[in-house]
Formats: sequence, C-alpha cells, structure tokens
Amino acid sequence: MLSHISQFTTWPILTGILIGYVANRIMSGEGKGCCMNLIIGIVGSYVGTFIGNLLNVDLAGLGYLSNFIFCVVGSVVTLWLWRNIWL
Repeated sequence: MLSHISQFTTWPILTGILIGYVANRIMSGEGKGCCMNLIIGIVGSYVGTFIGNLLNVDLAGLGYLSNFIFCVVGSVVTLWLWRNIWL
C-alpha cells in the first residue's frame, strides 16, 4: 500500500519540476530552483488543462507527450502573465 502512495506522489512532483524547468528555460534561459520549478509546473499544468478545455481538446485520451506539451505551454503562459502583471 505504501508503494502505491509513493508512486502516486512521486511522479507528479518530478513531472512538475521538469515542466517548470522547461518553461523557465524557454522564458529566461535558466532554471529557478526545484521549489520554484515545482510551483510553476503545478500551476502551469492547471493553466494548460484550462487552455486545452478552451480549445475543446480532450487531454485524457491523447497520451503523455501531448499532456506534457500542454502543461509546458500553460507554464510558459503562467510565467508570461507573472512577469507582465506582477513585476
């Protein structure tokens, strides 16, 4: 039972860090650290899912790569909004 819990929490955290890292590299050319990358990756994943819903794209059946791309796009949009609205 504990292995299932660790698998359920480990992959989203690692994926969030990777998504945030890729988005930070696209926007600024450098990473911001694990915690900031994780936050950007999680928020960007929700934004990417929202963008997919706006475009009427069913992300549930498209596979991991297309979901990853939508999450990175959402993270880039999140970083762009963060820089242009709050900074």
